[in-house]
Amino acid sequence: MTVKLTFRGIVQGIGFRPTAQRLALEYDVKGQIKNSGGSVELIISKDSQTLDKYIQRLVSMFEIKSFEREEIDETAFDDFKIVSSSRDFDTPFITPDLAPCPDCERELMDSKSRRFHHPFISCINCGPRYTIIKNLPYDRENITMSHFEMCKGCQKEYTTPSDRRCHAQTIACNDCGPVTNITVEKAVEILKSGKILAIKDIGGYHLACRTDIPENVNEIRKIKGREKKPFAVMFSSLEQIEEYCLVNDKEKELLLSTARPIVLLEKKKDFDKSVCGESDYIGAFLPCNPLQILILDEISPLVMTSANISGEPIIINDKEIEKLGVDIISHNREILTSLDDSILKVTAGRTQFIRRARGYVPLAIEIDKKAKKDTLCLGGDLKSAFAFHHDKYVFMSQHFGDLEDADALMAFKSNIKRFADLHSFKAEKIVADRHPNYYSSNLFDNDLTVQHHKAHIASVIAEHKLKGKVLGFAFDGTGYGDDGAVWGSEVFIFDENKFERKEHLDYTKMPASDEISKNADLALACYLGGNSLIDKAIENNINTVKSSSMGRLFDAVSALLDIKHYNNYEGECACALESTARTAKKAYPLEISLNPIEILTQIKNANAPKEELALGFHMMICEMILELCEKHRKSDGINQIVLSGGTFNNKIITENTIRLLEEKGFDIYINEQVPCGDGGLALGQAFIACLEE
Repeated sequence: MTVKLTFRGIVQGIGFRPTAQRLALEYDVKGQIKNSGGSVELIISKDSQTLDKYIQRLVSMFEIKSFEREEIDETAFDDFKIVSSSRDFDTPFITPDLAPCPDCERELMDSKSRRFHHPFISCINCGPRYTIIKNLPYDRENITMSHFEMCKGCQKEYTTPSDRRCHAQTIACNDCGPVTNITVEKAVEILKSGKILAIKDIGGYHLACRTDIPENVNEIRKIKGREKKPFAVMFSSLEQIEEYCLVNDKEKELLLSTARPIVLLEKKKDFDKSVCGESDYIGAFLPCNPLQILILDEISPLVMTSANISGEPIIINDKEIEKLGVDIISHNREILTSLDDSILKVTAGRTQFIRRARGYVPLAIEIDKKAKKDTLCLGGDLKSAFAFHHDKYVFMSQHFGDLEDADALMAFKSNIKRFADLHSFKAEKIVADRHPNYYSSNLFDNDLTVQHHKAHIASVIAEHKLKGKVLGFAFDGTGYGDDGAVWGSEVFIFDENKFERKEHLDYTKMPASDEISKNADLALACYLGGNSLIDKAIENNINTVKSSSMGRLFDAVSALLDIKHYNNYEGECACALESTARTAKKAYPLEISLNPIEILTQIKNANAPKEELALGFHMMICEMILELCEKHRKSDGINQIVLSGGTFNNKIITENTIRLLEEKGFDIYINEQVPCGDGGLALGQAFIACLEE
């Protein structure tokens, strides 16, 4: 009996073909296997019972999206072979970059191994993937490792079916493959001596330094133009992380995953203030490649931050990094696209993305809407990320930063082309945010524009495949509204493929300038007055816009309570307000209101410590959400609640809202596969684009 099987899913770059070959030897199955664009084609011969067992075993070992089985004419095979790939394309699923597997980590530190201290050790189960692929299929000649000729030892492993490196396309050893410009020992010496070191990693360069030398940390801040925002810290082991941070089981799982993301963890022990600033959290992560493992084994923990000017893409160009004037450990394996570290946190037992990048991109998100045409979704301008919707899968790009920055915009545009070419997608339909002045909205001739906050809600509906009526809360700083106002506290009912705006904070007139999103005192003056220039501008409608922004209300409360008055980075005032609220023993009771002036007046007239007022404000927002949910359950019969938008990065708000709603029997959904902020907009745009077809 001979059957042909076509497998789709994560089947390239993870050892699917060599595993199939090893199992074929075990089951005495004859045939052949090859990559075919984004899928794998397998033809095998044996009796029916054996084939069933073989296929069941193979499928159980991988993340297969689907496979087709077809009985074909009997074919006589002498053995089982991995044959040359074809370029027939279907839906391609490309593997993200993977941290070293336990086997490679052991070899790396085993003095008897021929890959002892090899900075580029990998096998079929680990190593760079997305950042080194030129085109599909995923074969040696199609990745940046094609420049390196295998030595005899690697060639033997590559062609031996029983070997873990059989057809491992990134195979190399100390005798062949990429090399570093300086030794690891020299790199460690530089760090130990108290200097800054630029390290070329999988998705670009990082800047590293010791955590106990504030002068160096502050020097990195000067290089990056990053005055206040906390830095991530890389640790050598989970045990070392636990010395500094509280870590639950879910957080451990994320830290040790093959993605090796930065995970925001509550502090147990702190570093100098120059490292994490006033944050309650440490952005902790473990080494994601062999070079980092070798360095951190000798000196740890280290500040480890992307080498870039804040807002720009991480540097991947070897000549560009030299301009920073720091010591460098580099290598001669080309990086084809910049890729930052992913950032996650755990809230109410659920995973939340702050930034979705290395380790997760370009994994597809399956939704229950099928695109009739390949659809390019452009997301927004802040925390920008685009997506292609092909078939029923949305392929999200990495994070690019703020598109107001020329380099970020250039990287955004060039990666749209790379992403399309790599996956063989065509932008047959283009969707953008409704904001008329967004850079992303003006790159192409758009077929559809989608309102910002509707896209937020739709992103949650899409990833959870929700059916029926949904009540959605989209709370954030800013988004262009359907009426031309600045929205940011929107409550929608989604039913029968339509969004209906039901609630929002009362409109407040604010200056139509970027300064309002930075200056919390300015926001406060818009609500309560007291600034003569602002008062006159509002009174005479001079360059003003109506706003229902939740973000500006958080800023105003922060300023009113004299906690933080200026956002040096996005959300700084809100983070400081949350941090202050965490220190309160009880919450000051505030009456629920959708009128920002009433809310602020209550706080202003209250005779209570700022900590209690800060927590009281947070809890009032949670109780307001509950009250609106109960109102619309009674009037509209809705029990499914969706929370999205940057405000729900606030742990106090999100955890307490979920708790209060669950106590009343509501079903609550948040973003868990994309960020709740603007990094998830493209997913929502893809969903809404299908509603318009």
